[in-house]
Amino acid sequence: MSDARSAGPGAAVAAAEPVKSALRREDTLFSRRRYEEALALLTEVLGRADLTKRQRFEALRRKAECLENLRRPRAAVALLRGIARAYPDEALGHSLLGEYLYRVHDDVRGAIRALNRALRLDPKDTDSLWWKGQVWELGLADFRRARRCYLAALAADPGCAAAMDSLASVCEAEAKWVEAVDWRKAHYRRARAASDLVHLADLYLRLGNPQAAVKYARSAVRRNPDSATAWLNYAKAHAAGGRPGAAAAGLRRFIGIADAKTGPFVTSRDFSFLEPVLDRPEVRALLPRLPAQ
Repeated sequence: MSDARSAGPGAAVAAAEPVKSALRREDTLFSRRRYEEALALLTEVLGRADLTKRQRFEALRRKAECLENLRRPRAAVALLRGIARAYPDEALGHSLLGEYLYRVHDDVRGAIRALNRALRLDPKDTDSLWWKGQVWELGLADFRRARRCYLAALAADPGCAAAMDSLASVCEAEAKWVEAVDWRKAHYRRARAASDLVHLADLYLRLGNPQAAVKYARSAVRRNPDSATAWLNYAKAHAAGGRPGAAAAGLRRFIGIADAKTGPFVTSRDFSFLEPVLDRPEVRALLPRLPAQ
């Protein structure tokens, strides 16, 4: 009898690539953005009988990510609906479904239901709490409920930078400038994001403190000299501080970076901060070139 026959029916399985090895290979493909290949490998792996329940769940979850990266978000949502039904006790499945329902379908009510199911299973899951806050804040403009979600995320994880950033945004929407400054600074200490410096410059202008606005505006353009918004805030801060030369320099840099069709654009509120220097010749000469709404 040949060796192949004597090996019996288990030979094909024994010769197959181990599941963990295949999943590691998929992870490498995904990290290199080779999503089509990763998707094909996941489809192959999901057809195997030797997957554990956890491995099958993780493979399905990753398949949804591949579909989204391949610009097939509706297929990803359909898959996540199936995952949530097949794994009703997996908080992550419901959490991801809630996120995708909001991002892909703008289904705020469906998203809240899915995220609530996730939080019943894992009340301290920061991702679910944060996404629920996003739905309340951006989808339904309910800042009170959004704030509660973000604070709960911070209670579960005091280092949750996303919740700090979102609390700053909520405060800005509610015109709570002092509290917004506190959250922006907290987020900057955690994430060192240049965008926080831009926001802080604008917030200090709203608070009538051009000196602090200039400080943060200068830091913002040093950190990100290619940011049109940072240069606009630099110009506004120096205009409010009575420095027309620096304001004009900031506007020139802004004009050089901003796109005439897509912006960012100078708004009426921006002009209110620029007003102290609008009559200065070096600034007045730039006004026709500003992309404005």
